[in-house]
Amino acid sequence: MSEICPDTNPVKRLADYIERVKLTKVELGDEFHYVSLPLCVIGAVFSIGVRAKSADLAVERFCERNGWPQDWRRLVRSRAELGAGSHPISALLALYDGLTPEDAADKLYSNRQRTSARSGILKAEAVRRFAEALRQAGIETFEDMTPDKLEQAEAIILRIPGQSSGISFDYFQMLAGNDDLVKPDRMVQRFVGEALKTKREQEPRQASLLVQRAARELNKRRGYDYWTPQMLDNAIWQRESGRDVEGA
Repeated sequence: MSEICPDTNPVKRLADYIERVKLTKVELGDEFHYVSLPLCVIGAVFSIGVRAKSADLAVERFCERNGWPQDWRRLVRSRAELGAGSHPISALLALYDGLTPEDAADKLYSNRQRTSARSGILKAEAVRRFAEALRQAGIETFEDMTPDKLEQAEAIILRIPGQSSGISFDYFQMLAGNDDLVKPDRMVQRFVGEALKTKREQEPRQASLLVQRAARELNKRRGYDYWTPQMLDNAIWQRESGRDVEGA
């Protein structure tokens, strides 16, 4: 079998493009410093299909209304000191007791967005089902996030309306501290499509894998670990979202 020509290797082409446009690290946003696992669930579910600020507001309103801390940097000096976090998944689910999905949307988040326009459910209800799946798998806090338990939870979560792509689940893990993943949203798909000179945005799963492998390729060229997939995802997102603002 002949080797793939470097010029047709999509990972190399993506890495070349990243170097050509001079992507550099950008500080991770506040959403990557949530102090408890429930906030990662809320942030992940509410982030799909909307601008990032909308998801941020849902988390902020939730914390304000329930007196929950939001950012671990205000409590400890490093994430390593955070341990289990401030609230378990069961504490989030307890807030849903006696509430209809509509009540939860209004009282907990002041947000009635749905997971999709056609057959979607309220994102507030998707958060509840997502949290139930985590609890069923034995995940209550950051410290419970083992590979086996995450696989069990994912199998349930992918059946929730609006969650079948797995993007929310990957983003949930990123918010919870996994820096080996990528959230292949529209910004990342567009960037990868332009890098590979396709006529359309790249498919989510393929975009995610290409960015992950491009991070490794770039580190190999430098001779040391500079990029994590999460950092590269963040740098791409910041660049692409800035272009949207400029073009608005």
